[in-house]
Amino acid sequence: MSLIDRYNRRVLCVALAPEQLTAVLRSGGRIVAGSEVCIALTPTHGHWQSALDALQAWLQQDAQGLRGVPIAVSLASRWCQMTMLPWSDALLDPVGAQHFTQAQFGAIFGELARSWVITTDDAPYGQPRLACAIERALLTALQDCAAANGHTCVSVEALLPIAARALAGAKPAAIAVIEPGRMLFAALTKGRIVALQTQPCSTAWAEELAPAWQRWSLRAPELAGIASVAVANLLGKSAGAELPARFQATPLPNHGLAPAYATACMTGR
Repeated sequence: MSLIDRYNRRVLCVALAPEQLTAVLRSGGRIVAGSEVCIALTPTHGHWQSALDALQAWLQQDAQGLRGVPIAVSLASRWCQMTMLPWSDALLDPVGAQHFTQAQFGAIFGELARSWVITTDDAPYGQPRLACAIERALLTALQDCAAANGHTCVSVEALLPIAARALAGAKPAAIAVIEPGRMLFAALTKGRIVALQTQPCSTAWAEELAPAWQRWSLRAPELAGIASVAVANLLGKSAGAELPARFQATPLPNHGLAPAYATACMTGR
């Protein structure tokens, strides 16, 4: 879900992760040939500042010809806290919804949640809602960085819902998104995320898929009927091992046109 209004015309799609910054220019739903950018980063204990510094330097030095083009940002899940919120009538009122979501995140993540900006999807009445939060300082820094370089930051979004939209055409009942050091599962109904699970993973993530799914299924018996899980590997390389039964490697659309993180960003809108 976007933290800022979505922009669906010519847009510079930027994806930030601890290990790399990737970007691609999208125009009219198509990728502009030769616009792919991939900048390796030196992780600093997972903090977002090094990625932001790299974005600032790139916009200043190498992206001058793109000034004025709106920027849509994808964030690695490390910098986005996500959860499913139970339904509450408080969600029908903007003020009540804000208090409710802050209280829910506070109960899960503690005092840190007070400094987060939280948004939810538009689930049907009575249904749980996917909620996503990022640090207010990060959101402000992204907006300021874009403005300082002649851009408008029109959306900031986690990779998981972007990948879910990109795979919606295949109508999967569940997806697994693999990022460096992190594995995310999501169950979907009519294209909407209705349940999610996040956990760390190693470079041998293919071997960890089945045990991780089994642990989640034991806590959520409603998942037992899901026979196939689409696996979106955002590492930019193969798993190095055959995926276990139930799991199907599912490339994101146009996956060969840009680096892995930017691919998720550019195809999901």
